[in-house]
Amino acid sequence: MNRGAAGRWAVSTAAAAAVLLVSGCGLVGVRLSDEAGAPLRVGAQPTMGPEPEPTETTDPALEGMELKNVTFSGDCPARVGLYLPDDWTSNSTGSSFAAFPTTGGFDGPRLSVLCSDAFADSASASVSSTQEYQFTDDETQVVAEHMGQVGPGYSWVYEANLGSEETMASFSDEPTTAVAASIAYPISGKLYDLSVTYYFNTDDTETRDQAVASLSNLQVEGVTVSSPADW
Repeated sequence: MNRGAAGRWAVSTAAAAAVLLVSGCGLVGVRLSDEAGAPLRVGAQPTMGPEPEPTETTDPALEGMELKNVTFSGDCPARVGLYLPDDWTSNSTGSSFAAFPTTGGFDGPRLSVLCSDAFADSASASVSSTQEYQFTDDETQVVAEHMGQVGPGYSWVYEANLGSEETMASFSDEPTTAVAASIAYPISGKLYDLSVTYYFNTDDTETRDQAVASLSNLQVEGVTVSSPADW
């Protein structure tokens, strides 16, 4: 056997040994090089095991609520995913969505979702403008809030005890609270303003907890909207 043949035989023997060594680990490839002194290259990875068991990710606070995928039939292409109490009823138009308890009246709690064209230069500028002009009554108190990025958009999520002169404070002259999100989101190069607002009597702790859970799990275009750490 000449020296070249002996070298190739040695490399082949090493490769065979390597195959035996990794055969229990899911062999994916073996490559030999004929070049003098070239290393033996073996690629291997562990054999894929069984699929992991799915983990429960639903917020326990959402018990008694169901996911509602809101789409608008008008010029607004935004898709909103929100949780709604399962004993509420809803209706929608081309640019709005409304919901309220099936047993409630006009003075009961309600949810309002609106979508419109935005006219600011950026998502953050649009949300900042909304924040600045949202309330007209000096007695209105924002008790929790958070501003942050939502994918390519921007949001302001808040809880506010409304002054009596605010437009939506109409629960038979009772103190009214809003848990809400104002979002500016670009879609296909165009910016849209979205508002998602729960209104309810300030002493209605059940609806307040549902509204907080809903806004804490709000999504726009599949992106989760960040909310206050401490409502």
